[in-house]
Amino acid sequence: MSIASALGFKRRSDLRQSERSRVFLTAKMLVSGRPCQIHLLDLSRQGALAHGTEPPLDGEIVWLVCRGVELLARTAWIKGNRFGLAFDSGIPTAKYDILLKEGRLALSSPKPLSILQPAAA
Repeated sequence: MSIASALGFKRRSDLRQSERSRVFLTAKMLVSGRPCQIHLLDLSRQGALAHGTEPPLDGEIVWLVCRGVELLARTAWIKGNRFGLAFDSGIPTAKYDILLKEGRLALSSPKPLSILQPAAA
């Protein structure tokens, strides 16, 4: 038994509150006062998987702007250039539906999206 489980912490996979959907959306993020461009690779009402050349620090608070939707988020984890974002408050349904539709449309585009492929080992 791990210390985390002994203290009652759930595994990370159990903490997700809603199902994620694959998308491809360009977004901007404000991290420690500096703007950077990122891509959202999956999305739920409570969080997202993002990719950026300069990921924020683990636990860092960021401001995310995507297609007119502005969200306060915390970095939940980092692995290479990919990182998880947990939104402070969920995305309203109407705005989420628009982001989901646009993000899925971008996935079906004929041009290859190399960012979606895992890096070669």
